Formats: sequence, C-alpha cells, structure tokens
Amino acid sequence: MYSIESFIHIPIIGAAVLLAILFALLVVIRYRNTAKASFVLYIALGILFAGLIRMFRSSSGIYFVSAFFVSELFLLPYFIILAFGDPKKREKKQAPEVHEKVEYDSLANISYEKKFGANEEFAAKAAELFSQDDSLNQFLDYFNAKLTETVKADGCVILLSDEFDNFLTVRSMKGSFPPPYKLPDTLPHTPVRVEANFRYMQFQLSETLFGEVASSGEAVLIKDSTHDPRIYQNGPEDFLACGSYICVPIRIQGKTVGVSALSRDPKNESFSEIDFEHAKTITDAASSALRSLLSFLDYSEKRSLTEEGNTAAKFQKKIILEKIPEMAGISLGAWSVQNENVCGDYYDILAVRKDRTLFVMADVVGKGMNSFSVMVMIRTMLRMIAPSPQSPAAILKWINRGLCAESGIEDHFASIALIDYNPLTKETKLSTSGINPVLVYRAKNGEVSQLSKQNEPLGVEKTSNFADEILQLEQGDILVTCTDGLLECLSESGVQYSVSRLMQVIKENHELAGAEIAERVKADVKRHSAGAQQYDDQSLLIIKIK
Repeated sequence: MYSIESFIHIPIIGAAVLLAILFALLVVIRYRNTAKASFVLYIALGILFAGLIRMFRSSSGIYFVSAFFVSELFLLPYFIILAFGDPKKREKKQAPEVHEKVEYDSLANISYEKKFGANEEFAAKAAELFSQDDSLNQFLDYFNAKLTETVKADGCVILLSDEFDNFLTVRSMKGSFPPPYKLPDTLPHTPVRVEANFRYMQFQLSETLFGEVASSGEAVLIKDSTHDPRIYQNGPEDFLACGSYICVPIRIQGKTVGVSALSRDPKNESFSEIDFEHAKTITDAASSALRSLLSFLDYSEKRSLTEEGNTAAKFQKKIILEKIPEMAGISLGAWSVQNENVCGDYYDILAVRKDRTLFVMADVVGKGMNSFSVMVMIRTMLRMIAPSPQSPAAILKWINRGLCAESGIEDHFASIALIDYNPLTKETKLSTSGINPVLVYRAKNGEVSQLSKQNEPLGVEKTSNFADEILQLEQGDILVTCTDGLLECLSESGVQYSVSRLMQVIKENHELAGAEIAERVKADVKRHSAGAQQYDDQSLLIIKIK
C-alpha cells in the first residue's frame, strides 16, 4: 500500500516535469529562432525549478512558495513593459531586419522569366521599327519610357557614343534630369536653356559621371548626390538640385556603346537596390534589341551615304576657296582635307570693305547632302549680311535664328568661328559658336593662348546669345582657327592631335609666312596620324599680321 506522503510528492514531481518541458521548449525556440523569447522567462523558470528541487528534498513547501514569489518579481516588470510599452517603437526597431529580408526577396524575384519577357518585348519593338523613318530615336524613346516607368524615376536620359567612341551625346531625354556636370558660366539658369545645353552637350569618355560609367563598364547607384564628388551641384535653383542617380552602361557584345541614366528629385525617396537591379535588367534587355537595330541601320546608312556622300563632296569642293587671295598687310595660309563620304567643313574669306575682312571657319554636324544643305544655307546668309556693320556676334545670332526656323532639315547644327579684321587699324572682333577654337600667337611675348570658349552651336535654340571678343593685333601676331576634325585626328595608338600640339607647332614656326605655317601644321598632323584611318574633315586657317 502507498502512504499518504508518497501521494503528496506527485504534484511536486508533475510541476518539475512541466517546468522542465517549458524550459526545453524555450531552448528549442531560441535555437530555431521561431519567436523572440526574453531572457527573463529563462530566469523565472530556473528559479521555480530550483525551488521545486529544494522543496522535494526538504519536504517543506516554503521553498516553492519563496521561489514562486521571486520568479513573479522577475516577471512583473517584463509584463508591465509589454502591457504599457509603445508598440510603434518596437515595430520601428524590428523594421530594418524585415525591410532587409523583403528587399533580399525582391532582388531574388527579378527572375530569368522577367528578363526574358523584357527581351521579347524590346525585340518585338525593334522589329516593328525596322522599316520606319527615325527608327533609332523612336526605339530609344520607347526604351526611355519603359525604363522611367519601371524604376519610377523623375527623369531619364539615354546617351550613345559616337561612331568612333570619342564621346557621348544625349539621344533621348524625358522628365526632369538636373545636369550632374558643371554648366558653362555664361549659360543662363533657365529650364529651357539648361535642357538645350544638356541635349547638345558632348561628354568625353573620361569626364563626368556618364563618361566614367561608359569607360569602366560598371553600373553606378548614387543614393545621395550631395556627398558624391562625381556630381556637381549647379544650384541654387530648385530645378537644378541634384538628388539620386542611377547610371547603367549599354553594352553590346562586351563593348559599351552608351549609357542609360535615371534621376530622382532630392525631395523624393532615393533609388533603392531594387530600383538599381530593375534598371540594369531593362537596360540589358534593350541592349539586345538595340544590337539588331543598329546593325540594320548601319548597313542601310552605308549604302545611302556612299552614293549621297560622293555627290555632296563634289559640290563641297566648289564652295571652298580654290586659291587663297593675296591681301595687303596679311599673310594667309589655309587647307582642308575632306574625308570620304563626310561633308562638314568649309572656310571662307570675305573682303567686303576696306575696313572689314571676314574670316569664316565652319563645321556642320552630319554627313552627306544633309550637312551640305546646311553648309550652303550658312554660306548664303553670311554673304548676304557680311557688308552690313553688324558685329560677328550679331551676325551669328542672325544666322542662328535662320537655322532654328528651318524644320525641313534634320540636325541643322554648326560650329562657326567668325573673325572680323580691320586692315586699317588691325583691330579684330571675333565670335564663336560650338567648339571651333580661335588661338592667338603674340609676337611680343612668344605665347600662344586660346581666345574662344566652347558654347552652344548654331541651330540649337533661337534665343542663344553670342559674345564678341575684341583684341588689338600687332606685327607678327598670328590668329589660328580650325575644326575639331584636325584636333581629334587619331594616331595609330588612338591618341588625338590636341590643341596643345597645334600651339607648339605655331610657336616653333611663327617666323614663317602664313602659307608655310599652314603646311608645317599639315605635315605634323600627317606624321601624327601615320596612316591611321580618319573619320572627319580637317580644316585650318592661319592669319598672320605683317
């Protein structure tokens, strides 16, 4: 028979077993991380378990009651915090971990299926545009819209490299995109003028954020541009405030052919890693379709330009001076080398009055008959207005308005250096548009410096303003102007000729006549290129004061 004392120990043993089970479950919860278990619970259970063991050994209930009381003292503050604490603070504390997990899952969900779907969509769009006019720009605008919509950007630009990979130009621009590069000091900070500057800017591959991405081939995510040295803050206007940026290289068969770039207003949430991945996915899909479209367009263009370029080149020779005129008090030298199927350069010398001789160096954008048509328009307008008393800047402004009003010709843009020389006083006024440089050699100190500054070309915006530069020339001084085809002439290793090398040749040969200096430059350019293929016309004009 069992004694009464033996039955008294049954609830004690049951309580001990239950506490052991609870303790084991807490250990499992902790190990599997299925919930948050506070260390307070472990201490309370430990105290109760110790009280039960002590009571079992001494057969005195005071130990269990004491242990139970102490464990309650541990649990009471914990439950008070749970009952009256701020739940928002707890949620906020847990939010980073939850967000990180959600973001990781979202990145993982950018699946192959989604990428293939984008590839098919862009391929179908490219096939649809094959037979249409302006198919490349239409495709890039479609790409731009798709990218902007997917990433929810405030602005997007698509830039492509020129056919010789010298620089990047904007080919599609949508929305608000604050320029991340330094704007020219003379450019008015108005939305229209800033956008025009952005649209027609040329970005060297080693400069600006766009050039760096194109050169490295690595995509870039900038969440906060205020602390990134690659972003220039032009401000203080709100529309120029730079926020968050994404730049992704457009690559075809391992070669970078452009850059897609997205922006977000600094007042909005910065781009996330998910946005970054989406931008890369969409750009990769568009690149695949772009490859087929560019191959087709390249084939079509070469066929038409071969025929059209040969015709245009014949006419171009007729409007370039066959013989440099002899002029009192001036020694002149000039030459122009035409590249096959390229028709962009032309220079002119207009002795319109005793006190005015105009020297013109022009470089028209494009090739073939299109650029030749613009060239003829500029030449005609110049010859019409040359006899007037208007300054070079005023003449350029007048021509610019005429080109901007022309809607029947694509890419009616041109860089012009216009020099107004007064043979009676040797005073010179000059004005430039675009990138054609004007250099001056000063006989007094033997130094060569650049007078012109790079600005907007003609035909971009009818409200563009141009400035006059006035200088007094003296005996032995030399003015030099040329087109970018000369300065960008490539050697076999891909090195450009450059302004500094041109300056050096001028300094070394300043004692020669203008024609001889021009020939020395021509010979030096030929040595530099050493038979390497060139892709643009090259023109030079030397004006030496006797």
